[in-house]
Amino acid sequence: MKRAESREAADSAFFGDDPLTFLPQADLDLNDSKYLNLLIHALSRIPPGTPPIRSIRKVRLRKRGSLEGLVGLTRFLMADYKTRGADVDELGRHIVTFYTGLLSQLSDPSVVAIIAHELAHAWLNEHVRPEESRRREREADILAEKWGFGEELAALASETEPVDQ
Repeated sequence: MKRAESREAADSAFFGDDPLTFLPQADLDLNDSKYLNLLIHALSRIPPGTPPIRSIRKVRLRKRGSLEGLVGLTRFLMADYKTRGADVDELGRHIVTFYTGLLSQLSDPSVVAIIAHELAHAWLNEHVRPEESRRREREADILAEKWGFGEELAALASETEPVDQ
């Protein structure tokens, strides 16, 4: 589903000031309205004033990932990694993939937690220099919690087994 179509298909209850502006360059390849609505819901809860993620070029759904237990993955395809003051086109791009095979077994709050966690990965990669951010998984959870997704992260923890990091 392309960006313009996603605005028409999404549940209008989640729209405030157009949460999609947090992902200004993203092509949304989401052919399932449930996950589109959960993405928009998560985006609408990012605190106002948080700088957008300009490096995400695609958000997509796939049936399953290559690793067992994989529900979401943020990949950074690097062109050059300079942050402060650099044009994002010079930075490379993120592709965020969510895997519906396992997501479909989780509650909506847990899916929102996964969405927030993957967005936090991309945000950290764009706004924090690599040497300042070494423990990526934990830091993505900390940022998602700071954005207000604590209840959703707790729901996810109660529905899943811990992953060795």
